[in-house]
Amino acid sequence: MKQSKIIGLCAAVCILTGGCAVDSSIDSLLSPPMISEEQQEIYSALIEAAGEDISLVYPRSGAYRSAFVFPDLDMDGEKEAVVFYGSLNGKDSSVRVNILDKIDGKWRSVYDHAGGGTTVEQVFFTDLGGTGRLRMAIGYGYMTPTEKTLKIYCLDDGVLETEYTGSYYKTLTLDLDNNGGQDIVMVNCNNENHFASLSLVTDRGEGAECVSTVDMDPATVDIPSVIGGYIGNGTPAVFADGLLGSGNLSTEIIYCVNGELRNPARIDGSELPVRTVRPTGLYSRDIDGDGIIEIPEREAFPGYKDRQDAQYITNWNVFENYSMVKKYSSLTDPYSGYAFMIPVRWEGRVTVKNDGTTGEKVFYKYNGSLAESRLELMRIMVCSKEDSEKYLLLGYTAVAGTDNAVYMVRFGDTEDNLLLTTAEVSNNFYLY
Repeated sequence: MKQSKIIGLCAAVCILTGGCAVDSSIDSLLSPPMISEEQQEIYSALIEAAGEDISLVYPRSGAYRSAFVFPDLDMDGEKEAVVFYGSLNGKDSSVRVNILDKIDGKWRSVYDHAGGGTTVEQVFFTDLGGTGRLRMAIGYGYMTPTEKTLKIYCLDDGVLETEYTGSYYKTLTLDLDNNGGQDIVMVNCNNENHFASLSLVTDRGEGAECVSTVDMDPATVDIPSVIGGYIGNGTPAVFADGLLGSGNLSTEIIYCVNGELRNPARIDGSELPVRTVRPTGLYSRDIDGDGIIEIPEREAFPGYKDRQDAQYITNWNVFENYSMVKKYSSLTDPYSGYAFMIPVRWEGRVTVKNDGTTGEKVFYKYNGSLAESRLELMRIMVCSKEDSEKYLLLGYTAVAGTDNAVYMVRFGDTEDNLLLTTAEVSNNFYLY
């Protein structure tokens, strides 16, 4: 029975995830998936140490989704096995972390650790602060989705030492203080215990510690998107799109000045709280791939004013010198998955109407009012691959595509100088 149990459980874990979210020097310390015979040996060693009444625990998110990971935590040139498991006897619901090492050619359990929750939310590895030591970070979860605990570990003399423990909602790894080493950003969300905040955890010579924390908008009830990138002057920053109690999104941009976090949205008189408010679905992103994050802001197309059927321009702004500076404007449909960048020569001279029959977005030359704007310049159709052949016969041109959709345009029957070429449209078409 013991043997069949081992074989069954090993079959369930025969596909192990690899890769790492940090730099290549850390990647070199992590091993590719193990062969199944070695997995069985590792699991047998775990059973011998922990007993048969256990179940493997799988991380819910992140690069590592296996109950087995294989880092070189003590950086001795030989990998260890880290296994996440829980008890089946009902006495303890906490996750446990077991470290196994190869001794005299055989895998043996060398250390067992009680984790910080009932689930493993994520696992990642980092050279925190650029010290040259490999840390393992484990995010533990509980019943409440916003309440999670991050523990940062190092392996010293065979003992898994807990260097840091802190609550978090979401994490991000990047060099935020711009000193050449990796940092961990921990975002907390508005809940019964605390308002939204962001903390910087790194190693500046004293081990893993929280070195700086800033408050975020107290009206934030959720933070659906947190990404890293750069602001306009090349400074690393975190861009947190928070859901406000009003139902809108707002972006807070947080970066370091002399190693301390700064949140310019919390400065009296800042334009950011007003300039970044927009409906849900429009998230900050590096839309042109240059590393600088653009933040969306909406304004109505020409001819619309306080109308329920208004069509909106999305201005993609960058943060420079405490101000928002427009970089692009687009017609953005986040639900259809595209943004069409409006050519400069169209700005103020073109408006958009929605075709109530087909659902297409139709561009018209603007003549002072919507009613007088009748010269059609272009329309955008989103369809399936199966339907695209039909639209090609109707004069449409495919300008972009995914596995699930084809993005097509049809140009107006006009020779107006505002008419675009297919190349212009393709170059200005971005997919989410």
